[in-house]
Amino acid sequence: MRCLEDTDPRTFGDRLRPLFAAEPIFTNVIATVLAAPPRSALWLRVLDKDELVGAAMWVPPRSVHLSPLPPDGARALAEHLVIGEHRLPGVDGPSRPAAAFARRYATATGGSVALGVATRLYRLDRVTRPTAVTGRQRAATAADRSLILAWLAAFAAETRPGRPVEDQAPVLDSRLASGHPMWIWEVAGEPVSFCWYTPVSPTLRVTRISAVYTPPALRGHGYASANVAAASQHALEGGATICMLYTDRANPTSNRIYQDIGYRPVGDAQEWLFS
Repeated sequence: MRCLEDTDPRTFGDRLRPLFAAEPIFTNVIATVLAAPPRSALWLRVLDKDELVGAAMWVPPRSVHLSPLPPDGARALAEHLVIGEHRLPGVDGPSRPAAAFARRYATATGGSVALGVATRLYRLDRVTRPTAVTGRQRAATAADRSLILAWLAAFAAETRPGRPVEDQAPVLDSRLASGHPMWIWEVAGEPVSFCWYTPVSPTLRVTRISAVYTPPALRGHGYASANVAAASQHALEGGATICMLYTDRANPTSNRIYQDIGYRPVGDAQEWLFS
């Protein structure tokens, strides 16, 4: 196994096309980031001789993110990054390669490793609309900017407790400027739930629902289910053939409500944190 770093994200993306086609769900995060690549990032390919077997990206200060790859490839990638003297905050990706990477990296650096968030990946091809949910969906607009920023901060604090909260204003402003889909469920004109999804790739036709948030006092009424169902239907009608999302495996509510609207589990992922 050997690891190669690409300096140009476009070249990296072109070389990953076979992997994107073979694993459109598990590579969606990498594909999404490549659509608007940050200035500071590492783009890594893992090859068995000359055959591409996996990939990874690192966008500091986040964890290294892995595509599916064999455990030997994950260990080779960990060694490559240790040799390069990169000090990583963590790793996330499909459970087996993420665990293999974490163990090898911690051993090589003499550090410790701890479990982070365990997630489950779901896909949807057809929506089952929830019934008897009050309210309606509407597209988010610039007038919602302050509310969305507050909800994104609350979402991050709830799902990643104790972690530094990233400034979401640039991401939100880019979405508002480009018209990337963001959705609000409202009742009697008052916003009660939010979500967005990634732009639909014209080749892979996969989109990822994320940032699903309902304030605690408004939960239990089906608003998130209705909003995600309507957003998923909108994505399918807009050209997506697959909608996907991640859930926290420790949260039985989110795992249940998404299955109720048609999402089906396709695999698990794991985060490991280094110190």
